[in-house]
Amino acid sequence: MSSNYTEMRVRTHVVGIERLEKLRWRVTVDGRRLFTFCSEARARDAGRLEARRLDYAAADARRRERAPGDA
Repeated sequence: MSSNYTEMRVRTHVVGIERLEKLRWRVTVDGRRLFTFCSEARARDAGRLEARRLDYAAADARRRERAPGDA
């Protein structure tokens, strides 16, 4: 990894931000490359949002499995 790499934990996920060029950052969530941005702040926000979305989707799937009688 580059020395311009930062990781942060968002709930159960690891969000990575890597600076590729002067005005280009790559976002990864749990090791999956997702996006590139021209702003570090936007890259961080997008990583947090994707991690939260993944948690919400997982929680929603669990809730639907437990709901009796729902079709």
